[in-house]
Amino acid sequence: MAVRMYPNVKSAVWGLDEWISLAKGIELKEMIFSHENGKPTRYIVVKKQVDIRPGPAGKELFEDLPGYRYSCYVTNLDLPLDQVWNIYNTRADCENRIKELKDDFGLDSFCLQDFRATEASFRFIMVAYNLMSLFRHFALNHHNRATLKTLKVYCFALGAWTVNHANKIVLKISLPTKKRPWMQGIFSQINNLPPF
Repeated sequence: MAVRMYPNVKSAVWGLDEWISLAKGIELKEMIFSHENGKPTRYIVVKKQVDIRPGPAGKELFEDLPGYRYSCYVTNLDLPLDQVWNIYNTRADCENRIKELKDDFGLDSFCLQDFRATEASFRFIMVAYNLMSLFRHFALNHHNRATLKTLKVYCFALGAWTVNHANKIVLKISLPTKKRPWMQGIFSQINNLPPF
């Protein structure tokens, strides 16, 4: 889990040298650290160079070393440094998914009297979320950029009607001229999908 940069942790990070380069602008270092009256624990420190990786997570800790941001994680895993950082880095986005479930799907605003009814509601919300995730993945070709609120405005809350044309039912969608290529891209993306 992530560690707060308390003064004693910050002081320990200042003394580190011989960083291991993971990628351009990212360096890792391991240290064993114990708080007052605590047992020694494994800490993974990540140092990111701001000019190579703009907008990185972490904090600028030292005025003497500007241009670097530091993050620190405590772990009990016996994995190599890069694997510990990758595990945390891939899980870091889960807070955004939880926030989306709460804000867009109402996950935190329902509680029914019967436990089974509450469970059924929860499962239905998760099915709706998974369907939207599949739509984002296959139709929009990205996973997490568009939330349900965004998709509602751009894809679902549109004026539309059907007409008969050459013995076929045609869907007419009222769209501004600027949005038409984007919507046509979605339909072509769906048409190009292989059948399941």
